[in-house]
Amino acid sequence: MDNAEKEIILKRLNKINGIIEERILIIVVQIQNQKSLIEEDKYQLKSLTEEIVRNEEENNKLEKEKHILLEELAQLESQMKDFQMEIDGNKKEIDYLIQQIKAQRPNDVLNILNHIFNPIGALIGDLVTSLTNNIRELEIRIGYLVNELNQKSQSLNSFYYKKEEVDRILTKVDYIKNELNEKRVDLERELKELGLQKTKNENFKLHLELLKSQCQLLIDDTNQGKELLDIGINLVLEIEGKLKSLFSSNGLPLYL
Repeated sequence: MDNAEKEIILKRLNKINGIIEERILIIVVQIQNQKSLIEEDKYQLKSLTEEIVRNEEENNKLEKEKHILLEELAQLESQMKDFQMEIDGNKKEIDYLIQQIKAQRPNDVLNILNHIFNPIGALIGDLVTSLTNNIRELEIRIGYLVNELNQKSQSLNSFYYKKEEVDRILTKVDYIKNELNEKRVDLERELKELGLQKTKNENFKLHLELLKSQCQLLIDDTNQGKELLDIGINLVLEIEGKLKSLFSSNGLPLYL
């Protein structure tokens, strides 16, 4: 192989070596950027996970509060139902007692005469008085129950308001929870993609460095005046072929 041929081979090798070095520098920058993005995403994912935990704790707290409210609400409604049943029962009892009084006392004048002239009539009058007293007691009881029922009704409205407020906050917390989970899924997907890209670039860089070593060895041998045999020339062609394949597999054009 004469000097002219060696110069041509050396020129080809230097061009290949320059392309490899340039691409390695670009990949190094890409890998560094990917590392930075990965660390940033990891930090965001950590913060997001902590926020999700806090959100879940708040959700659990609200669910417990709602459960307690529902239990108290059921108890209050049960008490009000009992009060109403007792009121209705007392009203029926009063109606019954009134009918009893009407049956025993035709008129007030007759009642007075019975007390004076008829001991049996007096007994009937006493029965009427007793029935009347029972009615008063029932009316007093009804008045008390109605008052309690009104107070319970106010409490019930307060419970309904609290429940609506808890439900409103729960809806908001649940919306935030879904939003946070969507962000976490996006971050995890981005982290995975960045990891794959970084690994691919690291493999690309490693293969380029191996080719660069082979290329540099041939350049050194040529500069030292060693004769390039056919195997050496074939190695140049092999390096070119591998370089083209590497660039192609990474979606890059290569012009030699």
